Amino acid sequence: MNDRSNLLFSSFIKWLEIPQKRQKSFFGQLAVFYILVVITLLIDFSGFSPDVEEGKPCEKAILSPKLISFVDERKTNELRRIEEDKVESVIVPIDTAESEMMGKLNRFLSASTKFYHDIKEKEHNQGEYREDVIASYFPSDRLLEPEQLRDLLSFERPEFDRLKNNTTQILTNLSQEIITNRKIPTIRNKLKNKVASLPGSAKFQQLAGEMLKNALTINALEDEKQTNQRREAASRSVRSVLRTFQKGQTIIEKGVIVTADDIYVLKTIEKQIHKNRLLSLMGNLLLAGLLMVISLSHLRITYQPVLKDSDLYRLLAALWIAALLLGKVVYAFVSAYQQSSMAILLAPLPSIGLLMAILLDSHVAIFQQTLLAILMFVVAESNARFAIVSLLGGIMGVLAWTSSCKDGNIRSSIGWSGVKIGVVNGLALLAVLLLDAESFSNMNFSAIGEVVGCGFSNGILSGILVNGILPYIENFFSLATGSRLLELADLSQPLIKRLAEEAPGTYQHSILVGNLSEAAANEIHADALLTKIGAYFHDIGKLKRPAYFAENQTNKNQHDQLTPYMSSLILVGHIRDGLDLGREYGLPDRVLSLISQHHGTTLISYFYEQAKTDTEGQQVSEDRFRYPGPKPQTKEAAIVMLADSVEAAARTLPQHTHSKIEGLVRKIIENKLNDENQLDESDLTLKDIEKIEQTFVRVLTSMYHGRVDYPGKLSNQPKGAPDGNSHQQPPKEDQV
Repeated sequence: MNDRSNLLFSSFIKWLEIPQKRQKSFFGQLAVFYILVVITLLIDFSGFSPDVEEGKPCEKAILSPKLISFVDERKTNELRRIEEDKVESVIVPIDTAESEMMGKLNRFLSASTKFYHDIKEKEHNQGEYREDVIASYFPSDRLLEPEQLRDLLSFERPEFDRLKNNTTQILTNLSQEIITNRKIPTIRNKLKNKVASLPGSAKFQQLAGEMLKNALTINALEDEKQTNQRREAASRSVRSVLRTFQKGQTIIEKGVIVTADDIYVLKTIEKQIHKNRLLSLMGNLLLAGLLMVISLSHLRITYQPVLKDSDLYRLLAALWIAALLLGKVVYAFVSAYQQSSMAILLAPLPSIGLLMAILLDSHVAIFQQTLLAILMFVVAESNARFAIVSLLGGIMGVLAWTSSCKDGNIRSSIGWSGVKIGVVNGLALLAVLLLDAESFSNMNFSAIGEVVGCGFSNGILSGILVNGILPYIENFFSLATGSRLLELADLSQPLIKRLAEEAPGTYQHSILVGNLSEAAANEIHADALLTKIGAYFHDIGKLKRPAYFAENQTNKNQHDQLTPYMSSLILVGHIRDGLDLGREYGLPDRVLSLISQHHGTTLISYFYEQAKTDTEGQQVSEDRFRYPGPKPQTKEAAIVMLADSVEAAARTLPQHTHSKIEGLVRKIIENKLNDENQLDESDLTLKDIEKIEQTFVRVLTSMYHGRVDYPGKLSNQPKGAPDGNSHQQPPKEDQV
């Protein structure tokens, strides 16, 4: 079983297609994410530890923190004892018990009569009878002690006879009752009462009572086994007393004297909450794991960049945790203050969904919203209204952003998305309230208006919150998000304006590289926007020494005064300078990575060859003339590298015909691929490279297409040239 589980896990990980170099960090992120989700679900902000004392007034009303049901053991046991007591004992009569009991009394009375007559005839010798002589009259069944037997002699004959008759009558009556060991005390009490009602002196009653007590014996046995079985059956027939408290239900009113039963209920609820935590942990572990597997599967099918980019996955995890944590806080606040409408007003899911759409992808946002809504249902303790309305509002936010984000005004699009969220929230709440209502006459329209208003306000707050927090999230995670990249695509950005003013040649080169890169990225389904922005900023490091780069030089070449080694240091330095400048202007990490990788570890061949010439055949280290790298790690970085080299080289062509451009592009790409191995660490396939090559040729040919010269005075052709055209038309087969 364990081997099969390992096989399934490894197969799932392989199917996710996580890059080998990122797998270790991915598993770490996934584990932390999973643990945080479970911990967040287990957090209980409400708590339950009431401070009350029996016999004293309750200082504040105590409410049930959640739906609690428990068995009242005390009440249940009390009812079971009552039912057990109702069960009569199973009695087995002793057939000879009555005759033996009466025989015992009769034998004693006969012996007493003989003793009485003998002693009465010899009254003058009463004192001579020792105990052994007295005992001779009572060889068995002596019901009185010797001293008590002497007391019999004080009775006159009528009183003595009455004693015999009374005791015989009382014992005869009692012997008709069932006498068991359990009932002996009860029978003796009854006997005592009967004796006390007899006429005569206290000594008479005392002797009668002593005689009867000693003569009394059991006449039946209790079948304990059968009796216990019947009592157990009666006990089992009593249903457990189940006590239920709804969430928010008052357990003890404020000012009420706390009773022992109240203390018992509070302690039982507290124990029940702690007892349920293990089950809650197991359930949350299973649910969180299942939803995370579904989430990963969806990302693998629809949007793999999140799985391949640690920053994006970290962002997704942070949004999950933020949604659950805010949901917990909101619902705890609402439960504590009994303000149900506040749960709708402060629902975090619409804001989180809008952020996901802006920072990640709309398809990802909608699906992740659905998974989060399931967890919100758990967070809100099965409050379906809270989860459903939040989900519908969140989905509306994603759709509203998707439809309006192309307008270019990001802040306005977010604001209008918030308004649309509010409208959908209000309509959804109205629908739910109508479904719950029994009739129009019973509807509280002011309460409905309040709840619907809170739903609409939630949308407005969502737009405001997202607009306010978005820049901080982008900066904190250093994200090249869609919104951030759209801002950077604006050529009026301060850094781009500096490039245009201080290094105009580099600026023009960067714009053309951006066009090439974007077209190639679209062709192979890479991130076109990121690739274009990376191309715009890839050479910003040249701002530090613009005159040392060919595209910015007019007449004088600054490198003529420098050694090859110094020149190579300046060229290599523009990478470091670009990273420093990019960090200063707050460029995202993904853009900075394209700056650092766009030359890879390429050899600066011009100055390397010049150094070999200047040293007259002495060995020159290539390492001193190579860029520091790293090599391109992504498709986007590889595209920028190739576009940078191709665009620069294309400017050197004397004629920009289709065949010459195609040959140049193929030569440069083959050099990067085979000779310098610069594309080894990127994710490009040979098919991708072929598409990139075709795209470069198509775009460059259109950029450098030939034009017919204007005739006459507007002609650019030198005098004497035929038909006024100074440009050679490309051969027919090269025209595009």
